[in-house]
Amino acid sequence: MYALHITFTSAVPAEALYDGAVDFAEALRSVPGFVAKTWLVDRSHHGGFYLFTDRAAAEAYRDGPLVAGLREHPAFADVEVRGWDVEESLGALTNAVPA
Repeated sequence: MYALHITFTSAVPAEALYDGAVDFAEALRSVPGFVAKTWLVDRSHHGGFYLFTDRAAAEAYRDGPLVAGLREHPAFADVEVRGWDVEESLGALTNAVPA
């Protein structure tokens, strides 16, 4: 497994972004190798932890149209993407990785 941590800022309130986020979630579900996303929000900071089956799937997502759309969206700024190897055996103990 491989994880991405993607964050960005927005002056638009989270409530106003909700409908677009639902559409984004629907599109995300069809990404090859996608496993799960934990959604994060703290006032003007948004993002998530994304889990993929492997690094190649995560990098394809990172370089694909959904992340490009985040980077190009006029309401979003400061987009940051970081990748992480996942320690699966410990993650399974804490329900963070499918067993």
